[in-house]
This record gives sequence, structure tokens and C-alpha cells, in this order.
Amino acid sequence: MQLSIIIVSYNVKFFLEQCLHSVHKALLDLEGEVIVIDNHSPDNSIAYLKPRFPAVQFIENNENLGFAKANNRALTYVKGEYVLFLNPDTLVAENCFSLCLDFLKQNQQAGAVGVKMIDGMGRFLPESKRSFPSPLPSFYKLIGLATLFPQSSIFNKYALGNLNKNENQKVGVVAGAFFLVQKKIIDELNGFDVDFFMYGEDIDLSYRIQKAGYQNYYFAKTDIVHFKGESSRKEGLKYVKTFYAAMLVFVQKHYSSGSAKLISYFIQFAIAVRALLTILNKTLKPYILSIIDFIIIWASFKAVSLFWIYQIRNGKSFGFEYLYPSFTFFSFLYILLAAITGMYDKGYHIIKIIFSALVSMVGILAMYSLLPETLRFSRGVILWGGLMGVMLILLYKFLLAKSRSKVFEYASRQKSKTLIVATEKEFSEIVKLLKQTMPDYQSYSRISIDNLDKQALCNLKDLARLEKTMPVSKIIFCVGSLSLIEIIKQIKNFENRDVRLFFHANGSQSIVGSGSYYSSGHSNGQDIQYRIQQTYQKRMKRMLDIVMSVFFILTFPIHWMIQKNGLTFFRNAFSVLKGDKTWIGYASHAELLPSINRGVMTHLGNIPVLQEDFLKNADIVYAYNFEWWKDLLIILQNYALLGISVNESKTDE
Repeated sequence: MQLSIIIVSYNVKFFLEQCLHSVHKALLDLEGEVIVIDNHSPDNSIAYLKPRFPAVQFIENNENLGFAKANNRALTYVKGEYVLFLNPDTLVAENCFSLCLDFLKQNQQAGAVGVKMIDGMGRFLPESKRSFPSPLPSFYKLIGLATLFPQSSIFNKYALGNLNKNENQKVGVVAGAFFLVQKKIIDELNGFDVDFFMYGEDIDLSYRIQKAGYQNYYFAKTDIVHFKGESSRKEGLKYVKTFYAAMLVFVQKHYSSGSAKLISYFIQFAIAVRALLTILNKTLKPYILSIIDFIIIWASFKAVSLFWIYQIRNGKSFGFEYLYPSFTFFSFLYILLAAITGMYDKGYHIIKIIFSALVSMVGILAMYSLLPETLRFSRGVILWGGLMGVMLILLYKFLLAKSRSKVFEYASRQKSKTLIVATEKEFSEIVKLLKQTMPDYQSYSRISIDNLDKQALCNLKDLARLEKTMPVSKIIFCVGSLSLIEIIKQIKNFENRDVRLFFHANGSQSIVGSGSYYSSGHSNGQDIQYRIQQTYQKRMKRMLDIVMSVFFILTFPIHWMIQKNGLTFFRNAFSVLKGDKTWIGYASHAELLPSINRGVMTHLGNIPVLQEDFLKNADIVYAYNFEWWKDLLIILQNYALLGISVNESKTDE
């Protein structure tokens, strides 16, 4: 057998599904085998993939063994002359394996081969070719000189920035995402070093291959797509600790004698500093905007108070010893209310920012009015200082967003198209899959793969030009009639464009892209990115429930006279306030949708009961396009139903 492919998988079943489809095509003219070893994934990867790929050998671990141990276990099943260690978040071109094997056979001293890697947006990944993290190059990388001088043969020697990415090169390190090696060599070296749990094991193995007298190569005549990070999500401090610990293991293992030992101490110091800075960055970054807002609000109170003293009070102070602590308290109150109403949630939406700022301002004034007379110093300072701060915050957030070209990103995305590169039959299948998993009603347009197809918007050769002339949010490439070789050529045209690229193997049940995927009903609908799941929307829905419940309870005598069943209305208000119900709920049982409390009434309002299929589809659209303020409109438009409890009566039937 020529080739054995080992894929270590953890919690990436849809990326792995697409990977296996591409591997199958690349193996058509070769004698090979595929071994998937799963590190106890919680997403039921094996159960999902096994029926779809009967020719693949699946191995299940009872725990997460890490990359090195899992690969070593899989090596005991290998029958091929050559072994390829492949990441599950990759797509390989149809001629990739044959070209790489031919290159290995023609270069007898070649120990391992890596290839040119691009990410899911078409950008070249510099880790495709690297030198060993020897003392000085590692030090330059860790202190940031490699980033400042990316093409320097000295400061960026680690990423070999001076070498042409389009030419075959001798390199030090072969990336673990695609690591092709002779079986006899890997046996001779006893596989990966299990001291590395994740990260660094490819560097260590490359180093030992070279020490054994072989040469490692970067092969530039084929490309793979690597959705960087999907197979090893970089989760906060855990990633920082794991990554830098791996680098430290390598340094201590291979640079611990002679003059290199002294330099390794500098590297260890640099690693510690870099890790500390990364930890501080990850810890403080979520609060940077709120800290800036706090400073702006506090400074605004201070500026207006000085103006008030010298221009309004003719230099006479307020005579209030807690003036600055009051500024601090009201500034903190502003930040707290802004955070609750979603100002610091991900995504820039100018309406949400304005709403949060106004709510915070009203909250400050309300709190000030409730203070005893002895703690009040000037309503004018609070009012005008707060308004000045709000205007400055809105201005700097607008300018910040504009500098990143994201001011009205949400609105423009809603109006933009999704282009699908496929035949007419493939297009129908993809649209069906999209409607199952992404129930927005944006426009889908087909791009043909040849010039003879007159039913499409345009053909493939005009795709890049078309994207410049019309708003496009996504492009989905169907790997079927169109080869991955051609698709990879196309996506390189989009590496600097603000458009998201997705991939779908013909016959598969998922669509993947960098950081995202869509899947069919096999995922039970849990992989759709419903807006009702967003932290901001969930929080605001609950706040709306509480505010409306308190309002209804405080004004209960009025509603007792208006509502047909005042007692049920009163009970509903208390149930919602306690969190047992929500004012607006689903219209069907909605087992597969994000869980919310049972509704006093449904989002369909006074629409009569319809067929269950219609109700389920309506619930999907409601959950996917959810906006908390729409619940308020439904409550106001269907006030008469608040004492009937529509969902409760349906459930009892």
C-alpha cells in the first residue's frame, strides 16, 4: 500500500466530513487507507461520520489523548509505505497526494514534506515554511521583530520570510497540519514525542528527522485549505498555557548545553513575558471599551462641573466633599447600565449603541433624583455632563467603527447576496440545505462553472469582477463538478476582500468556512446561529419580561377593568416575573430550537391555529431573526391576549 492517512479529530465533525470527501477524491488513483482517530469528541463525530464513510477506519479513544499520543496509537494500524498526518480542518486538492509522493520518490534524502497552506479566506499561511525555533530566531519572534520585519532573513528567520512561497524549498519544520513522511523513518524515530500534548510536536519530529540525516521540504506545487484553528480552538488562557509550554519543552530538550543554554534562558524569559502579556491582553481586552467609556464620562462630569463653577456660580464651589466620588459612582452606573443593555456585546450596531447610551443616561438621572437632598449637588452638572459624555462616546465609537469599515455592516450584510458556484442541480441541493439550517430570506444567486450555462448570474471567470460591483456577503463553492484545484485558484482572488467563503462537497450534509459551518437536519438544528441564542438578545428578552411584568403589576387596577380575565392576567404577570414563563413564546412545541420559557402568547399573536409544519417553520424564522424589541411590539399589538395564555390552552388540548 502506498499511502496511509492519519487524521486526529476532536469535536469538528462537519469540517472532518468535508475533509474526508476531499481525501477520497485525492486517493482515487492511489492505493491508500484513511484512519480517523477520535479524541473522545462530545459532538458524536464517529456516529455521524461512520455511516457516511464506510471505507474509513475509525478509532475511538476513551479520553482526549492529545495530538502526539493519538497519532502514535494510529501508527500501530498503518499499512502504507508513506504516512500522512493530516488535520481534520483541511481540504486537499485532487492531485495533492500524487504530486507530493512523486516529489518524495524523486528526492531520496527527503524525510518529510509539507505543502503550501492557505486559510479559508485565500490567505497564505506563513507556518507552511518554517525554520527551527533556534535561540535567536525564536527570541526575535517572541519580542515582535519578526512581525515588524516579515521579509527579513534575520528577524523573521523562524518563518523563512525571505524565501519565495511559490518555490520548493528546504526547510527546518514541516507543519503538523500536513506532514508527509516515510513509514520507515517514523518507525525509526518511534513516532511523536508524547511530552507534547498539543503544539510543538511537529517541530520536535522535524528536528529529529533532520538529525537522523534526512532533509525536510516545503513543496509549493500544490495547495491545501487549512481552516486554521478549527481542530484546536484557541480558548483563552488554556491555549496560551499549552502553546508556550510546548515551546518551552522544545527549547529545554534541544537547546540545553553549551552557549545555547545561556541563550535559552533569554528565550524562556521572553516566553514568560509574552505569555504574561497575552494573559493580560485576554483578561483586559473585553473591558477596554468600557474603561474608555468610564474615563470619558468621568472627564465630562469634571469638565462640566468646572464650567458650572466658573461660569454659572461665579467661581463658587458646590461645597460638596463627595463630588469626585459621585462622579465615579455615576460613571460606574453608566457603564453598568450600558453593559446590561448590550453596548459591549460583540458586533457594532449604531442603533443598539444609541439605545444603550440613552438608557444609561436616563438611569443616571433617575438615580440622582432618588438620592436624599444632602447627597445632591447639581442636577445641571449630572444632566449636561452625562449628555456631553454620551455624545463623545457615540462620536468615538462611530469613528472607531468607520476606521474598520464596519459602521453599517449589519444593514449592508442584510441586503447583500450569497453567491453559489455550482451546477443547476448542485445549486438546488445547496439552497435546500441552507433553508434547513439558515432560515433567512436573503437572495441566493448561482454562478455557473462554464460559459455555456445561460441560466446563471454569470460564469466562474467573471466571479471576482462581479463581487466588486455588487454587495456580496458569502460565496459558497460546491466541490463536485468543479474541482478543488480550480476552487483554490479562485479563492486566492478574495484574500483581501470583505467576503466570507464557504465550501460544500457534493453529496455531503454540511457547509464549512473559517470559524463557521452549516449542517443539515442531522445536527437536530442545534448548529444554526439563532439570534435568540445571543447573549444580548437573551438578556434583553428577560429584561423586557421583567419591566413589562412590573409595569402591569403596578398598574393592575387598570388592566383588571380592561382585560376579559383579570385574574389570569395577574397570574401571567407574576409567572413571567418569576421566570416561569415569558410574554412571547414559540407557536409549536419547538423541541429542536433554542430553549425559552413557555409563552403567555405566541409570536404569531392573534393568528389562528394552523398546521404544525407551518408553526414549526414560523418558529424557526422567529428564533433566527429574533429582536427583543419585536416582542414589545407583539405585546402592544396583542394586549387583549395577555390574559388568555394561548400556549397554555394549546398545550392542554
